[in-house]
Amino acid sequence: MADTELRLMAVHAHCDDETITMGGTLATYADRGVKTCVVCCTDGKLATIVDPNMPEETTRPRLAEIREAELREACRILEVDEVEFLRYGDSGMAGTPTNFLLDAFWMAPIDEAVGKIVAQIRRFRPHVVVTYDGNGGYGHPDHIQTHRATLLAVEAARLVPMYKDAGEPWRVEKLYYTAFPRSQFERMVEMAQEAGIDPPFGEANADEMAFLTPDEDVTTTIDCVGVIGRKRDALRAHRSQISEDWPQLSMPDDVLKQFADEYFQLVISRRPAALPETDLFAGITPQG
Repeated sequence: MADTELRLMAVHAHCDDETITMGGTLATYADRGVKTCVVCCTDGKLATIVDPNMPEETTRPRLAEIREAELREACRILEVDEVEFLRYGDSGMAGTPTNFLLDAFWMAPIDEAVGKIVAQIRRFRPHVVVTYDGNGGYGHPDHIQTHRATLLAVEAARLVPMYKDAGEPWRVEKLYYTAFPRSQFERMVEMAQEAGIDPPFGEANADEMAFLTPDEDVTTTIDCVGVIGRKRDALRAHRSQISEDWPQLSMPDDVLKQFADEYFQLVISRRPAALPETDLFAGITPQG
């Protein structure tokens, strides 16, 4: 792998999280010649199946395999270079008995999970890594575990004494969390009300939305308007999970363009950062 090549790694909990949270960003950087990698931590086998053409009784036993294929297709559309699967078991929603299944990612020893992600970081050598915040976006156990393991792995990957069998140390220059600004949600609700249509998240208000990010925590905005068509196609590739009434599929094109940008929170930077920024690689040279 050339030292002059910029590289972006996204670490997500389930197939479809990569497209929902940052599909436009992945496509945008692919178009810029940045090498990209998506790491998916779980098999997603416990998820609700929304496609009416996928009967529960015949689809459920194959759901992990189906979702893996959906992720590969979505990443093909987004032009992601590499897709890696850790294949931990899905833990299900917070507070459910499935959280404690023996193969659940939530139950995996954190040292083991960190080691697997360290190995991916040292293999791919990303300059930038993206994952979730401490609440995993919305409190899903697998998202929280992904956050914990990735945060620790970014730190461990650069340290010679740690995980000596996981490859040569590599220093990630910047770590980001995905973000959904509160102000963007409020704009969506306001525009829906003005148009006389149902808001994209029902009648819930911003105070009830655990996945919203305070605007003051959002550091980085990526212009994704030029790739919204590809993001839509990638969302549709996850057909077991995403139906046509999904907000980014059901919005009229002129409205969607106003919400095409994707947002992030910079949490680690090895170099001085000038915030706010419009580039995940701001301040990074390919040799860094």
